[in-house]
Amino acid sequence: MTNLWRRTAAVAGLLLVLPLMQAAPASAHRSSGELLIRLISLYAADISESGHDELYMLRSGNGLVWPSQYPGISTAQNDCIVFDSSRAACPPGSNVRAAGDQNINWANLTAAPNEQLTLELQEEDLVGDDKLGSVRITAVAGRSWELTWAKSGDFEYRFAYSVTTNPWP
Repeated sequence: MTNLWRRTAAVAGLLLVLPLMQAAPASAHRSSGELLIRLISLYAADISESGHDELYMLRSGNGLVWPSQYPGISTAQNDCIVFDSSRAACPPGSNVRAAGDQNINWANLTAAPNEQLTLELQEEDLVGDDKLGSVRITAVAGRSWELTWAKSGDFEYRFAYSVTTNPWP
C-alpha cells in the first residue's frame, strides 16, 4: 500500500508541474524578435528562354527557398506567381498563378532584425543552371519592396516582398 501511495503522489506532482514546464520555453522563445520575410509575388515580364523558364530561388548560405523541392516551377512570359491573397503586385492582364496550385508552395523566410539576405533567382537547365540574378535585402519590420532582376534586356523578373514580425515564434 505504501508503494501505491508513493506512486500516486509522484504522478499527481508530475501532473501539477508539467503545465509549468511547457509554458516556460514557449514564452522565452517569443522574445526572439525574429522577422518573417514573405514573398508576395514573382512576375515574369520577359523570360530567358523560349517557351518556359524553370525557376527556383535560393538564399545564399541556406539553400532552396522556393519551390519546396526541385525541379523549378515552369514559368511562361506574363505569368505572375502570387504567394498571398492580395495579388497587388501583379500587373493587369497577367496570368495569375496562386500558391497552392501546380506545386507552387508559399515562400516565407525568417531573419533577425536588420539581417542582410541575398536571394538568387535561378533557371534550371539540363547542363548547368543559369543564375538570372541576385538581390540583397535587409530585414526591417514594416518594409515592403518590389525589386527587378534583369540581365542586359534578355529577361525581366519582378519580385515583391514584405517584412513583418514573425507570428509563429
